[in-house]
Amino acid sequence: MRATPGGRIAALRFAAAVLGVTASLIACGSEEENPAGNTVPTADTPQADIARTFDIGGGRQMYLECRGTRSRDDDVPTVVLVPGAVAAADTWREVADQSGDMVPSGSAVYPEVGAFTRVCSYDRPGTARAGDEFTPSTPVSQPTDPERDTADLHALLTAAEVPGPYVLVGWSYGGPIARVYAGTHPDETAGLVLVDGMSEFLESELTPAEFSVFLRMNELDNARRTAQWADVEQLDPAAIFPQLHAAPPVPEVPVVVLSGDTFDPDAFRARLPADAPADYPEVFWRAQLASQDSLARLFPGAQHITKTNSGHNIHNESPQLVVDAIRDVVAAAGG
Repeated sequence: MRATPGGRIAALRFAAAVLGVTASLIACGSEEENPAGNTVPTADTPQADIARTFDIGGGRQMYLECRGTRSRDDDVPTVVLVPGAVAAADTWREVADQSGDMVPSGSAVYPEVGAFTRVCSYDRPGTARAGDEFTPSTPVSQPTDPERDTADLHALLTAAEVPGPYVLVGWSYGGPIARVYAGTHPDETAGLVLVDGMSEFLESELTPAEFSVFLRMNELDNARRTAQWADVEQLDPAAIFPQLHAAPPVPEVPVVVLSGDTFDPDAFRARLPADAPADYPEVFWRAQLASQDSLARLFPGAQHITKTNSGHNIHNESPQLVVDAIRDVVAAAGG
């Protein structure tokens, strides 16, 4: 493993249940000189690869990387990969090897998608890369929420002049961001792929006492992470879930939902409060599966892929499934 037990890799286990974390290696470039506030452009010509920070306004920088080509005449959407909690852009460059370690690979989601359309990923504030390298994106107050992160993503795509429309691909906590973005900016959204995305229906599948255990587990996760990085990204599901229930609906675009189908109860149990019921991992897993079914039903006509042979990190463990889902959505959206 590449991180200490208290570091990012320890949080990688599916039990992070909607709070997943992974990463890989990408160098930070120079700061972008474009001011924030421009309208999102359309593409006239293919663009060069980029990997750098951009000024999004308010004295803040955010890191973005893009590769591949698209043009307005081709009418092919740009794919925007939205990482999970604490994970940086490089998580989409990695696959799980036979030992379970995450390693950079040409068969990972980011390079594979870049072979057929423009693809971008980014570092939110408080995220970490391979080797526990902290992001250059300017820190912000924590915990965060999907509405704030949607505003940041829109400001970043605008500052970097990344042409829409977008197929938004959200893993774990990236799922709520992708959904809120699609509902807030429907004219910029061409499709949606949710990769074991956080589901607000988890709360209704648990009793109040069971949900309280989940929230306390999340607090312990946050405490472990802040012990390593003071400015690390933190989540509060009790605040996130109401935002999702109240979010504008996703427009009628192609949607694919991929759900993890394997679970490590021992790894999950290690993250629980000491007084959690002995059977809580099994209780949680049943609720997680049901919450993914409810999530998929939110989108009429959505394809729900449940046989993924993966835990929470589907994009690392079964990257070709994610690539194929993205390709299908891009094609259905007019690519």
